[in-house]
Amino acid sequence: MKKFRGKARYYRNLKKEEIPVWLDMRSHEKNWFDFFHQHIFTKDIGIVSWKSRKQHLDYLFRLAEKYEKEVKYLNRNFQLWININEFDYEDDAIYLHTENPNNSEFPWRINDQPEKEATNRNLDHYLRQKESKYIIMKFIVKDQNEKESINYCLQRPNIGISLK
Repeated sequence: MKKFRGKARYYRNLKKEEIPVWLDMRSHEKNWFDFFHQHIFTKDIGIVSWKSRKQHLDYLFRLAEKYEKEVKYLNRNFQLWININEFDYEDDAIYLHTENPNNSEFPWRINDQPEKEATNRNLDHYLRQKESKYIIMKFIVKDQNEKESINYCLQRPNIGISLK
């Protein structure tokens, strides 16, 4: 594997990740969102270690806190959640969804499958530490090879409409 050059700079810049400037939550005409999502992985670095994934998840949760402060300006119903895939870090993102002119399903509901056992023990342990602040829901997704994995949806209580 090729050496990852500029790692310190990459993580320094990751700390500075912000909500996109064009995301206008204060203008009623512009503040609808059709499964808008923001990934924090800005570079194909090929995360292979838990240490690296954990750092990215920490920054993802910090960015989610910034979204939580901004959504108070939305003057419509919304759903805000963090999506984390058990194995595919590229699917990890923050989602914002409202009623929209595209008529996509709102509110979006997931079929929570809490009985599903995670095989990624590091991620499972990490997310258990978030249970005091977040409602954690799980559902199964399949990749292009029909391999199943768990998607976690984490949502703060009383911030937006529930996914359940």
